[in-house]
Amino acid sequence: MNRRIKTGIVGCGTIGCQLGIFIDKELREYFDLVALCDLDIGKAKSLVGKLKSKPKILDLDNLCRNSQLIIESASISAAEEIIKKTKNTQKRLIILSSGVFVNNPQFIRLSNTQIFIPSGAISGIDGIASFSMGRIRKLRLVTSKPPSSLQGAPFIKKMKIDLSKLRKEKIIFKGSINKAIEHFPQNINVASTLLLASRYKDMEVIIKVNPHLKNNTHRIEAESNIGKLTVELANIPSEDNPKTSLVTIFSTEVLLRKMVENIKVGS
Repeated sequence: MNRRIKTGIVGCGTIGCQLGIFIDKELREYFDLVALCDLDIGKAKSLVGKLKSKPKILDLDNLCRNSQLIIESASISAAEEIIKKTKNTQKRLIILSSGVFVNNPQFIRLSNTQIFIPSGAISGIDGIASFSMGRIRKLRLVTSKPPSSLQGAPFIKKMKIDLSKLRKEKIIFKGSINKAIEHFPQNINVASTLLLASRYKDMEVIIKVNPHLKNNTHRIEAESNIGKLTVELANIPSEDNPKTSLVTIFSTEVLLRKMVENIKVGS
């Protein structure tokens, strides 16, 4: 590759920070980290201090204008703004807040923008995507989380659930993907990614809280005319943010590597 890809990161929290450091240390030959954006300027400045490349801190408009590849690791609302600002361009986007496509299905049909969605906090996406080529009859996601991972979720506040008083596992939500995203916007990107890979709109989402859990756990159950698939992954949360699974960070790093490697393993 003769020219490095000008890259901007939106969201300099746990994920954005680790991705910036990874690009700076491991992929500088391919990616030129030129810009950072965060509502909390302090987070962006902190990340700049950890990087050799010293990217500029820009507002969202200027970051989108100056970047060829934009990595979103902020929020569904940030992802929505980025996609709107780049829809008539040939930018490449990595979107971690995949719930944006459930709220805005028209974004899936954008013709000029190339969008990458990491596997995130789950495994088995290749298999689910293969199932989508046949007829999926059942798809269920069961997510179990420790109380700290669900603290502050709109549904928890609305229902006035005191997570500190729970002594055993409890199902707190069972329903559709749309309702799950409405009630748990920061916790449900796994379900959104699964929906996009499967194209199965009748997916059932179950969310449990378990005070005895240390790891976020996701179980996928799928049946189709191609076969049956069951995947369970117990994720280790980041020390910096218990709502973020380490595998989410690493799956995005794998995606970045795959973008520039000659041999690409997986569908």
